[in-house]
Amino acid sequence: MSTTLMCFRLSGTYAFPRIPSKNVVDKVVNGWNLSYISNWQSGFPFTAFAEDDNSFSAMGNDRPDITVANISQTKLSTHRSHTALINEWFNTADFVPNAVGTYGNIGKNSLRGPKLFITDLALLKTGKVSERVNYEFRAEFYNAFNNVNFGAPDAGLLDSDFGQISSAGDPRVLQMALKISF
Repeated sequence: MSTTLMCFRLSGTYAFPRIPSKNVVDKVVNGWNLSYISNWQSGFPFTAFAEDDNSFSAMGNDRPDITVANISQTKLSTHRSHTALINEWFNTADFVPNAVGTYGNIGKNSLRGPKLFITDLALLKTGKVSERVNYEFRAEFYNAFNNVNFGAPDAGLLDSDFGQISSAGDPRVLQMALKISF
């Protein structure tokens, strides 16, 4: 598995075109802007730990040994159901406690966590109520597409939930604000 974190960010602002109108229609329809930030990440690298001091280094947190030829062989398909992904992110049967007197045969950050995709949107409208009174309305949508972004799986070999995911990022969150300046 590659340990390079791949990130892509797209952001911008779009001003909606002005529609020729007068009075109340002009105040409601015109003056809107949309801002967006989208983040895609390949998943953060993490390290599995044997949770024993078989290396006798007095530091603990040795790394486990793998029973397959290459760490990439422990990777399971991400095209499984959410339940299957949560219950076993990688093949936990491929990991055993490190041999006595060794540090373990897997490298630091040799495993990759779940991917992340999140888009935040903000809809903004500014205008005037009168010559001295201005307003700003803002509606913000965090994780606007409500994508499930799993947390990292448990990395402790001796834990009962080794390889399982027990957390996720925030779901869609909406908030609105109105500011009046005079």
